[in-house]
Amino acid sequence: MNVDVQDIGGVHGGQEIAWRNWGSQPFDDARAEAKPVLLSISASWCHWCHVMDRTTFSDRDVAALVNEAYVPVRVDTDVRPDVNARYNMGGWPTVAILDHDGHALAGATYVPPDRMLEWLGRVSQAYPALTRAPMDSGDETSQDRERGRDLDPGYSHEHDTLGIADHELNLDPYYDVLGDLMASYDPVYGGFGDAPKFPMFDAINLAIFAYRVSGDASCRQVFEHTLHAMTSGGTYDKVEGGLFRYSTLRDWSVPHFEKMLLDNAFLLHTLANAYQPAQNPELKTAAHSTVRYMNSVLFQPSIPAWSGSQDADEEYYALPTAEKRAQRTPPRVDARVYVDWNGRASAAMIAAGRVFDEPEWTSRGVQVLRAAVDKCLDAQHGLAHLHDGGPHLFGLAHDTISVGAACLDAFEATGDQSWLHLSSTLARSLIASHIAARHLRGAAGLVSRIPNPDDPPAFKEPARDYQENAYAAIWFHRLAHALSPGDDGAAHAGSLGVCTAPGVCSAPSPPNASGETSEILSAASSCLAYCRAHYEDHGLMASAYALALGQLALSPDCNPCHWGV
Repeated sequence: MNVDVQDIGGVHGGQEIAWRNWGSQPFDDARAEAKPVLLSISASWCHWCHVMDRTTFSDRDVAALVNEAYVPVRVDTDVRPDVNARYNMGGWPTVAILDHDGHALAGATYVPPDRMLEWLGRVSQAYPALTRAPMDSGDETSQDRERGRDLDPGYSHEHDTLGIADHELNLDPYYDVLGDLMASYDPVYGGFGDAPKFPMFDAINLAIFAYRVSGDASCRQVFEHTLHAMTSGGTYDKVEGGLFRYSTLRDWSVPHFEKMLLDNAFLLHTLANAYQPAQNPELKTAAHSTVRYMNSVLFQPSIPAWSGSQDADEEYYALPTAEKRAQRTPPRVDARVYVDWNGRASAAMIAAGRVFDEPEWTSRGVQVLRAAVDKCLDAQHGLAHLHDGGPHLFGLAHDTISVGAACLDAFEATGDQSWLHLSSTLARSLIASHIAARHLRGAAGLVSRIPNPDDPPAFKEPARDYQENAYAAIWFHRLAHALSPGDDGAAHAGSLGVCTAPGVCSAPSPPNASGETSEILSAASSCLAYCRAHYEDHGLMASAYALALGQLALSPDCNPCHWGV
């Protein structure tokens, strides 16, 4: 998809740089001119992206060097999450130097003008003699890395056909990740680790799950304390509602002031999951405040859908009342609709509506989900990633995973069999197109995207995302159970994240579909096999996998609702 750089969130302040759109043509030009590509990855909500545009990219000497010695390409991370996943250098803004095939040679995050001049000059002098050897970025905090190229050459194809029962035999990863979670928990301020603190929702949901199946009071302490700290401290907006992106300090007192739809969707889902076993009224209050923000600031009735994000504005958010804020222009809202985020938000709204007895929330979630499907699902190409006057960018796995899982929530909430059918259709389509055995010489798991002809050569190489595989496994398990509820529960029913609480999951059972179920379970097994092989490399980022494994083996009679993933 071509989204003109002039339309990328207004963040490209250095107009003297002749930014190009992502695609094969800039790389063809780089090859013909023997120049490297300078890739800038930014975001409409990113404060330091704005700063870098006002300083580094607006510097005349920097702009002149970039235009003379590089082919400059600009990408918005929300519009092209697949580009960001491959080339992000540890945060935003990202500056990556690529060769004409799209291989990363060097990278940095924020770089001031003087250092940028020195760094770019050094790289341009070494190119084109430079091949794919890594170079110093000029920023000691940056990482020179090319993501998503872990092909697992020694991984056996047999893992793709492992049955679900094979995964039940070894719970070591579950207990390993849970142990990491408890060791990382901050007993003073809540959350995990030191500053900066991010809302690690997968980890929180793992703690909720562990409490549900074990009754361990320490697990309850982790999730209740963390959710309280996040929603009562400075990281939560007390006036308009909504969670800021992260805390710069350990005690959650000073946030980075961006607000993201995805963060608030995960928060709402997690609050619903936590409320079921805890019945803490604070959780309900926080849920109401979060919904109020999502529906009053981000919701677009004309589509209908939620916008993607709201910019940071420290001075605006420092104002303590709605009356004072009304005298100022509110921070800019990115009105583009991201399908994966709206899928997450729909699922969260449906689940929270059922848990907190707010049927209008459930209705809103179903309404948005229907709009996403109607406007962004193409019979030939699948789901689009972005709706901005029309659908754009097909073939990203996460969009299908998010919407497919939300369709199950809609089915459970409404009893409408068409939602179950759609979830199944999306799953089978994703399995056919993205399971990695088709792409990675028999390695397990699903790939993140389907290449298209406009990709530079290196970008066509398959990439897998760890969390996507964990989320897909959870969705596939739930779907298999919904399709074949009469099957042996020990095989998979306990793994599906389907709430069995009376009055919550009341959808009628569909007819048995054993062949279809077998295909879906096999795909779940492949995703779990990939996660199992790599969980030790991901720390708490493996919490979604641990949750999937725990549901599979530990909760045949205690299934929390949806788990926010």
